[in-house]
Parts: sequence; C-alpha cells; structure tokens
Amino acid sequence: MNTTIHKKSAARELFLQQSFGVLATISIDVPGYPFGSVTPYCVDNQCRPVIYISHIAQHTKNIIADSRVSLTVVENNGGSDDVQAQGRVTCIANARPMGQDQAHARERYFRYFPSARQYDQTHDFAFFRLELVRVRFIGGFGRIYWIEPGEFMAKNPFSAEQESQIIQHMNNDHSDALRRYCGGDSAEMVGIDADGFDVLKSGKKLRFTFETPIRNMEEARQALVAKAKLQD
Repeated sequence: MNTTIHKKSAARELFLQQSFGVLATISIDVPGYPFGSVTPYCVDNQCRPVIYISHIAQHTKNIIADSRVSLTVVENNGGSDDVQAQGRVTCIANARPMGQDQAHARERYFRYFPSARQYDQTHDFAFFRLELVRVRFIGGFGRIYWIEPGEFMAKNPFSAEQESQIIQHMNNDHSDALRRYCGGDSAEMVGIDADGFDVLKSGKKLRFTFETPIRNMEEARQALVAKAKLQD
C-alpha cells in the first residue's frame, strides 16, 4: 500500500474504532490555558467528528468564546500498560454549531449513544461539528505524521436513507449474523460506511473493518455476507 494511503487509512481506522476522546478547548476562566474534558463523539457523512454538549458545560462556554479545539483519541486495545505505546489521533479543528437541518448527523449520533436522546428534549444540549484543520497521527515508533483534512476525511457512500435501510435490514432480518460477529452475544448495528460497520454490544461500540472499501448497496451486501462467513 502507498505510504500516504496507509497512514491516512490507519489514522482514520483508529479514530473510527473509538467513541470517546479528550476535547481540549481554550479556557475563558484561566485565559490562554487549555482545558481538557472527556467527550463522546461519532462522525458525519464526511468522517468529521460530531459532539453533543451542554451549554452549561465549561467546554461549551469555551467553544462559544473561541471555536479552536482539539480532540485526542487514544487506542484502547488492552495489550499494553504503556500508554505511550498506544496509537493516537489528534484532530485540530474549529467547533461549529450544527443547524436543525442536519437531521442525518443528529440521528446517527443518537444511534451510537441512545441514552443521549433524552437530552434532546431540553435546550441545554447542542450539536457541534469539528471542522478539521489538521490531524496528527501517532501509530507507534517511527509512525508519526501530520495528515491534511482532505486525506483524513472519507465520504460515506450511503445516503441517510440507504444507511437506515441497511441497518434496519441487518437488525430485523439478520440478527443471527450480528450475534456471530459478536461471539454469540446479541448486538445491534448502528452505522456503516465505506471502510466498515459498527455495532453496539451491551452498550459498547464494536468496529468491524471490511477487507476492501465498499462503494454501493450491492458491495455492502457482499461484504457483510463475507464477514459473516468468516465468523462461522
């Protein structure tokens, strides 16, 4: 694989595997200093981070005053006690409020974090999209790169309706396949993109990567069938 393609796909895959990161904002209470907080995220149809945060939270107040942020995600493979040996991705970005017209991104977030839907009944929570400025990837010794937004982002080949159709079909008609993916435990598909798909198992996200990127509904069907056969 081309080195440039490999580094951007490795960074994106690590980012897509995780669900939480450290959001650093510029403090208004201690001017000029960074303020870090743990924040859940999912991605939109361009693989840009989407966060759902309360207006009363300190990081939201900071963002409203200064949109410059970073979101750092650390690999969690449980294989080492040395955190510096784990891969990580830092997204440097500007946090922009999302309008009510962004229904797809909003619904996608609630699929990944079902318990967050209860906050939608209040005006204290709002969606923000992180518009990427640059991405830093550390994948281990000698694998440290800056990645431009256009290299990191990837368009989801499925429309909101198509993604919903695939998810409903898998959850309603192929729950046995989802159980095989998860070692026999019940699971629910919540998202699919060109590189793989995500399920929730006991509330925890699991990421499954395709052998090769998919581009349409038929390739999605073939990839999901192949993945199920591998689990048999």
